Amino acid sequence: MDTTIDIHFHVTQEQKKTIDLRALENGFDNTSAYLKVVALKTQAFTLTPAGSSTGEASVELGFKVTEAQKTKIEENMKESGCEELTEYLKYVALHAVVTAVVEVRSTGSLDDMLARIAKAKSNG
Repeated sequence: MDTTIDIHFHVTQEQKKTIDLRALENGFDNTSAYLKVVALKTQAFTLTPAGSSTGEASVELGFKVTEAQKTKIEENMKESGCEELTEYLKYVALHAVVTAVVEVRSTGSLDDMLARIAKAKSNG
């Protein structure tokens, strides 16, 4: 069984607000889950200076991964030309969009599925 590894990095207050907003926009209830998904699933990109901030990086963010997941994150980082894990994590946290493919159950329609999702969210 893989050991759990904690990954942490620091961002500014302004970046934290943006990351929290991105997590909500992408349907995540907690930032740690969002960070883990974008770190693992973001496709290769070209790093740009957009989203940089001049404030002090005083807010710590983090999430837990397995050794295999950490290796995958490092591979994604290298594919994107990033040399620093912190730089990669900040960038994907600020800019990534989570895409999901949803399969409609064969016994129901898309409208039925959306109604079930809405009901589940309102009960949560």
